[in-house]
Amino acid sequence: MVQPILYSLFREGRVQQLLELVKELHPADLVDSLHEFSLEEQERFFLLIPHEQSAIIMQEMEVPEAAAVLERLPVGTAAEILKEMYSDEAVDILAELPKERAAKLLTLMKEAGEELKELMAYEEDTSGGLMATEFVAIPENLTVGGTLAYLRKVAPSAENAYYIYVVTRDKKLVGVISLRELVVAPLETRVGQIMHRKVVKVPEDLDQEEVARLFEKYSLLVLPVVDKEDRLVGVITVDDVIAIAKEEATEDIHKTGSVTPLRTSYKSAGVLTLYTKRVGWLLALVFINLISSGIIAVFEETLNAAMILAFFIPLLIDTGGNTGSQAATLVVRALVTEDIKPGKWFKTFCKELLVGTLLGLTLGTAGWLLGVFRGGALIGVIIGLTMLAIVIIANLVGVVLPFILTKLRLDPAVASSPLITTIMDALGLLTYFTIAQIFLSLF
Repeated sequence: MVQPILYSLFREGRVQQLLELVKELHPADLVDSLHEFSLEEQERFFLLIPHEQSAIIMQEMEVPEAAAVLERLPVGTAAEILKEMYSDEAVDILAELPKERAAKLLTLMKEAGEELKELMAYEEDTSGGLMATEFVAIPENLTVGGTLAYLRKVAPSAENAYYIYVVTRDKKLVGVISLRELVVAPLETRVGQIMHRKVVKVPEDLDQEEVARLFEKYSLLVLPVVDKEDRLVGVITVDDVIAIAKEEATEDIHKTGSVTPLRTSYKSAGVLTLYTKRVGWLLALVFINLISSGIIAVFEETLNAAMILAFFIPLLIDTGGNTGSQAATLVVRALVTEDIKPGKWFKTFCKELLVGTLLGLTLGTAGWLLGVFRGGALIGVIIGLTMLAIVIIANLVGVVLPFILTKLRLDPAVASSPLITTIMDALGLLTYFTIAQIFLSLF
């Protein structure tokens, strides 16, 4: 019911009632409602509401969507909205804007703009690129009472008030205390007496996936970021990590389907963008498939000698692709979650060799029975042995490929189902016709 009411108030120009409704609604619900607005209507909507409220709402929007609106707003208005945002959110949006527009906004933001420029210098997939500069830091000689008075004065937001960080005069991080511990401690106690000196922290250049692992390992809500001199420069909050997990999962899903990961949502992506993200992989797979065609041509005489062999080609190569995809899926996920380490590839190889053999014996028996039924005893032996060999080979290819890609510093998710299937098409046909040629020449 929120969407039609909000849109109705907006369309009818009932500004006061619109502003009251905006204050009452959760920002996430407002974002859902704004999906019904055109881009021009969104521009007019954000011109009606206060900058602070605009910032809160835009922080809930997808980054490309928020950037599209900010690009249409007057530069002065856009700069004021960005100043009200958390620094990490503002940086993400600025990175989506044209360079000239972003530079103009940073200039208008003055001191806040200079701070954002420093954040924009970090790689976006590192801890520095994720961090926000809104945090609470105090000296260790401050009392609990003095700290509480300071907190009332600075009024930290909910996002950066989970922990209070303790620093030296030159901003080196020496301790941390939770807000709960601070509230229950005697007012005259020095912070240095109750703070935790062993602080889980990360350098500015740590990869975002490792950041996510630390949050999971230590069940953190906030993670401090330090520079090379151990000075506190920012914090990463758990909502950033949730966004990372979503982004990484989406990328892996795209790569699993042999699609170059989208930098925006599917809804926002245009036809040309979707085309370019998919056509490269499809063309590459077509060229790889030419190998399969070449193998069939090489063994044309074998195929002509026993045309019944053609009947089993789809069955055998599909089984190989499916088996390889299963193995690759298990190994890729285990590598991503660090369930197995890249250096332990041989142990995994041996385990999957046994698994592949068991699978091959089972499927080979089924293939033998089908071959006997369709073409007689000789065809049954050829199909059974080929099925055994293909399943073992496919399982090992599915295991080894993710390790090779990891060693080459490539995402193992690239070992996707289409790629494994295409490789096994060629290997499966080569195996099939080689075995068939040997047995047909003997009998």
